[in-house]
Amino acid sequence: MKKIFYSLIILLPIFLLLGLIFSFTLSVYRIRHVDYEKIYLYLKDYLEKNKGDVSASVKEGALYIGYDYHIEHGSYKSLNRELFFNPLPDDYLVYVYGSSPIISKPPFFRGNFPFFPSVLEAKLNSAANKRNFKVFNFGMGSFDSFDIKDLIDKTVSIKKPDFIILYDCSASDFECAYFNCVKKNFYFINSFIKRLGALFVLKRAPRIGELNRLADWFLRAYIEPNLLNMAQRAQLIRIPPEPFKKYNALVFSFYKKNIYDIIRFAQDRKIPLVIITLLANLESRPYGIYNITEACYRQGMREKDYLRRLDYLTQAKDSEIFTGDIGGPRTKVHDFLKSLREEGVYVLDLQKPLQEKQFDFSYKYFYDVGHMKPDLHKMIAQQLYEFLKGNNLLK
Repeated sequence: MKKIFYSLIILLPIFLLLGLIFSFTLSVYRIRHVDYEKIYLYLKDYLEKNKGDVSASVKEGALYIGYDYHIEHGSYKSLNRELFFNPLPDDYLVYVYGSSPIISKPPFFRGNFPFFPSVLEAKLNSAANKRNFKVFNFGMGSFDSFDIKDLIDKTVSIKKPDFIILYDCSASDFECAYFNCVKKNFYFINSFIKRLGALFVLKRAPRIGELNRLADWFLRAYIEPNLLNMAQRAQLIRIPPEPFKKYNALVFSFYKKNIYDIIRFAQDRKIPLVIITLLANLESRPYGIYNITEACYRQGMREKDYLRRLDYLTQAKDSEIFTGDIGGPRTKVHDFLKSLREEGVYVLDLQKPLQEKQFDFSYKYFYDVGHMKPDLHKMIAQQLYEFLKGNNLLK
């Protein structure tokens, strides 16, 4: 019996290693034969579906936000949130909407975290004026423009604000779409785990809360794209750029429609709308088609000239397709948002004033790809405060 036990101990790692090699080989074969047109049709169907319903209700001085999935595998959206909501009749109301960047803290962080909406509220109320400002942060993790459009409708119906602020959510539009429809076709380890699960008749991985979520995110955000980079560099896999241009154009078209719907909603109710352009950590490594993305990224990291450095790193970000939290074609989204000034939208372009100050778009101000540290939240609040004053939105 002992001999059998020891034999199993010795042989198990060998079997696992052989299984990993076999799974890697199968994954290479599968990725080399990906049906890109099938992915496009699946993505189009996903974008056209009602993926979930947002709910908002007030009870005993609290506002409850909920989300009900209609799809089998959703990205990590906040399924519900409760926040204090008891505005007085004379309060000047500001509603802030966005995805995880306006509500997320570093993992396992404990204590107060100064998100820019709360910093803005303090600034507004410390100024010499007769009004009491209340800034409500309605941020929801992983909410894309579909969800935020619904959330704006639901919350404004409860009580109309004096103006709305939207911190651009385009990164969630691309990440949710890619997570649900594209990236899973290019996984290595996840495929191996699924085969193990099938072998041991496991329907799903054991749920261990936040730790399980973080482990899964780390796997698909770092391990999987690095394996894909390695396979591309070794020329085991060649990934064509053309299909992803089509995917990005499709996601972008739905994002634009949702933004225009939000604009019309606000204008019909005579609510001023402020849109803040998205910021990102340009030094966080992007993953895409290796020869394109990696070349731009390495050139940018070597570059000493500030503007050329930003240009190379931005090109790298624009080309990412396998990063854990992809942002899509950021330059195209940025240009689109700036053009909305012609539609009567107040657009705060954060990149311009920050670049004028030689701002370091790096881990100094971000703790990952797009989630900001306290100093950057304070800087955004200051820029936003000056922008609101300059546009007479604090009457």
